[in-house]
Amino acid sequence: MENNQYQQTQYQQAYQYQPVQAGQPIDPNYSEKAKDFLTKAIVSCAIASLPVGSIIAIFMAKKNREELLAYLANGGTHTAKIKVSSALSRAGRYAGIGYTIMWAIYMIYVVIWFVAMIGLFISQMN
Repeated sequence: MENNQYQQTQYQQAYQYQPVQAGQPIDPNYSEKAKDFLTKAIVSCAIASLPVGSIIAIFMAKKNREELLAYLANGGTHTAKIKVSSALSRAGRYAGIGYTIMWAIYMIYVVIWFVAMIGLFISQMN
């Protein structure tokens, strides 16, 4: 049997993640702000499919994206985490709009069905 100990240690490299791109200033609050943006974006996507949550998701995602763009306009660090937050905020907003339309159509269908059943019961009684 071979000894792969040498191969495993040979390819191990020390890697430390640097969220700053070349030429950008280091933001001391980056970690906190990026976590906040990403959390709000994920929550807006998660609640977008709920009946009332879809309306909340629209406004939550819109506000999060506006805050994110303001952060970048003020010289904030533009990293992959910020880009993902922006994309998820946009997805949460559009999903919220789509699900709001779907739930409105569904509620109209339920109301029409309910009115038809009441009409059927009234006509059966006469």
